[in-house]
Amino acid sequence: MTEARQLQQDLGANKEIKLKYPVRLATGEMLEKVTVRRPRVGDLRAVMHFANEAEQGLMLVSRVTGLVPEDLDMLDLKDLEVIQATFRTENETGSE
Repeated sequence: MTEARQLQQDLGANKEIKLKYPVRLATGEMLEKVTVRRPRVGDLRAVMHFANEAEQGLMLVSRVTGLVPEDLDMLDLKDLEVIQATFRTENETGSE
């Protein structure tokens, strides 16, 4: 782990999510955990042009996890919900 990543993790900027249902990506890699970073204003701006709210949500997940849309398509819906909950809960409660 790089020093910058360790610092982000120590500050709570990133959260690691262990997938309940791991998936094999197109690259052949087995995805068992996903690192989710806190969303930024720029992330919201980048997805606002999508008219469909579901598509906005998926693109936001893509930005905060680094997963490409094709990788997201492989995720189980329960795992996607857990990933989305990591930043929705913080935003809704106003906690840091």
